[in-house]
Amino acid sequence: MSSNQNQSPPLKVEFLRIKDEPFRWSNSIEVVIVLEGSIQVAIADENRILSVGGLEIFNINQVHRLSHIHEDNLVLLINIDAEFAKDHCSDLSKVWFAHEFGPGTYLGSERVKEITEAICTLITPVVNNQSELRFLNSLHIIEPLLDLLIGNLDVKRIFEGNPIKLQRIWKIYDYLFNNHGYTNKASLNEIAEMTDEYLNLDYLSSQFKLLIGDTLQNLLHYLRIEHAIKRLLTTNLSLVDISIESGFSSPRYFYQKFNKIFPEGPKEFRHVNKKKQEMMEHCREIIDPAFVLPRHDGLFHSHETVSNVPNKWINLDLFGYYDPRSTSVYMIEIADLIISKSDNNFNRILQVHDISSYQVFGFEEPFDFTFNKDVQSLTWFMNQFSDNDIHPAFIVAADSKLMSEQIAAIQRLIENYALIYGAEHLKGWRIEIR
Repeated sequence: MSSNQNQSPPLKVEFLRIKDEPFRWSNSIEVVIVLEGSIQVAIADENRILSVGGLEIFNINQVHRLSHIHEDNLVLLINIDAEFAKDHCSDLSKVWFAHEFGPGTYLGSERVKEITEAICTLITPVVNNQSELRFLNSLHIIEPLLDLLIGNLDVKRIFEGNPIKLQRIWKIYDYLFNNHGYTNKASLNEIAEMTDEYLNLDYLSSQFKLLIGDTLQNLLHYLRIEHAIKRLLTTNLSLVDISIESGFSSPRYFYQKFNKIFPEGPKEFRHVNKKKQEMMEHCREIIDPAFVLPRHDGLFHSHETVSNVPNKWINLDLFGYYDPRSTSVYMIEIADLIISKSDNNFNRILQVHDISSYQVFGFEEPFDFTFNKDVQSLTWFMNQFSDNDIHPAFIVAADSKLMSEQIAAIQRLIENYALIYGAEHLKGWRIEIR
């Protein structure tokens, strides 16, 4: 799928009206919250209905599909890029999100409601950033969001008091999920031997059922079906080759298992979903947040409230070169500003900022974060904004090949600033991807 091949933004937030999507997956943690109406959620071989207040979370590259039940549904969709998340959660590969798979993991409606409200509170600054949703990379939003999701929806929490049992289950989980052990035509007994867990298979299977809501045998079927779906939708391999590659004992057994879940069969499944992929823009409708916010001001700040609040952020491009042909009043001669400590120049910047709060302020040349003098100059500049209760929003170009290096440079600046002035002075700082 083309969507899986493109580099994802660190954090993407959208309001959508779901129609009839194809099966898809992405290199991200995806959170779905139903705000209005109902939708149907399919996770490979499982279907469930999500109504208002419903919360679902999809694991990295987990095959799933959203489809409508009511035409007037409204869904909040949040995606956290996996590669970015791994930088801040080193054991992300050991996380398996679920909250409704089985009785051992379900949190209860009240706790789910609390988590949903907390998620909406965290992402409100993203939604309210401008009249258009944009991609945002902000540590003060993403890190607590990850903590909230992992702390409440990672199924391993049910084994927190039994590290031996957790390690035992993790060995098989790692073999199946991270090392694609399901593609081997191994029996449950052989899997136990491969992972050095010579235990009663009924016991192991029951523990897996507690953990993910299904038996080890059914988990194998699920993983093989999921792999087959990915190969059906991303390759032109024959059904026989896909059945073998996915770990089924025979093509006939593959057809039997696949048809049980999708009665149309793998050939028609491939045709229908590939066609939907090509028409993805017709499978969902992006809804302007200005339409959503007044209707859900209990979860988000209303658009009117946001528009009347003085802008607290100043948008700074540290990496663009000064264009001598430009007559923009938004270019900052940072060197002269620092040397002269000119209140007049600084006040001019603040006045322009008040008039056009979303204007990006540029500099004569990119900052060199390897030079202490440049870092000191920028630190002085940040202090001036802090004194005026304005927070920096560092701009990074999404199409830049140096995006990751630019983000790392800003993070080094943030760390340096925190060491000197304290982390409490970083409140409101953020990085934006444009």
